[in-house]
Amino acid sequence: MSQVTRGLRSVLARPPIYRLFNAVIGANAARRTLVREFIRPRCGDRVLDIGCGTGEMLPFMDGVSYVGFDMSAEYIDAARQRWRERATFICAGVGDRLPFEAGSFDLAIAVGVLHHLDDDEAIGLCRLADRALKRGGRLITYDGCYAEGQSRAARFVLSRDRGRNIRTPEAYKRIASTIFRGVRAAIRHDLLRIPYTHIIMECTTSASSPAAPESGR
Repeated sequence: MSQVTRGLRSVLARPPIYRLFNAVIGANAARRTLVREFIRPRCGDRVLDIGCGTGEMLPFMDGVSYVGFDMSAEYIDAARQRWRERATFICAGVGDRLPFEAGSFDLAIAVGVLHHLDDDEAIGLCRLADRALKRGGRLITYDGCYAEGQSRAARFVLSRDRGRNIRTPEAYKRIASTIFRGVRAAIRHDLLRIPYTHIIMECTTSASSPAAPESGR
């Protein structure tokens, strides 16, 4: 995993500061939009949250069976204390062997994860999600990206992100397409209170229909 962990970035590794920072930039509103427009969970769905952090996606997905894992023991401890019996949290990395059966999840999400991973690690994440998902299941990813039409301010903020592998939309889609048959992407410039550009990918397993046309704003 490639990320900068000095200065302010090291402070964000502390769960309370991380949650406060997310509140300031409007991350909860972005998560709500992400769930409503892209993840679209159904009651009873089993959801795997890859790189779950402190479980910040959980409040926006009512009625699901949630399993999250993250390599940060501090984040996982905070998530377990906060959510207790409502969800399962595992301290593990993308390359670790995880305690669940193949084909046992309806949805997998990776929110703000791929831009912390190099290409091989990102492909490994996609491979893990594909193995975890049922036939016809979906992986939804959400990351910063460099895209045409973004403001100079957004590009500057992206260049200061903790993740060191922010990519173009084409590079993200190329990684996902290595594993998934269907990959469609949306580019959004309007999800945070600060200038920022996101790519949201919806990746479907081989049992699903081919990729639909790309959308963006």
